[in-house]
Amino acid sequence: MSDLLEFLAARDAPYCYRCLAMAFPHVRVQSQLDAALRDGAPVIIGEGRCAICRLTTTVVAFVPDSPDLARLIRRI
Repeated sequence: MSDLLEFLAARDAPYCYRCLAMAFPHVRVQSQLDAALRDGAPVIIGEGRCAICRLTTTVVAFVPDSPDLARLIRRI
């Protein structure tokens, strides 16, 4: 698992592409997340509020196979 996916998996919050790109300047964030999604990673991409900048925009969240899935989807 990449550093980016490990970061998302360790947190219970959605993040926008801009904040993720600032946290991971060496990674092409959108391309890596799109590829991870195509490969079946438990990632949700949709409109929501970023946990860092608090802007409502396109956000990404890692959604493990757990009872918290419904709660995360509602947050996004």
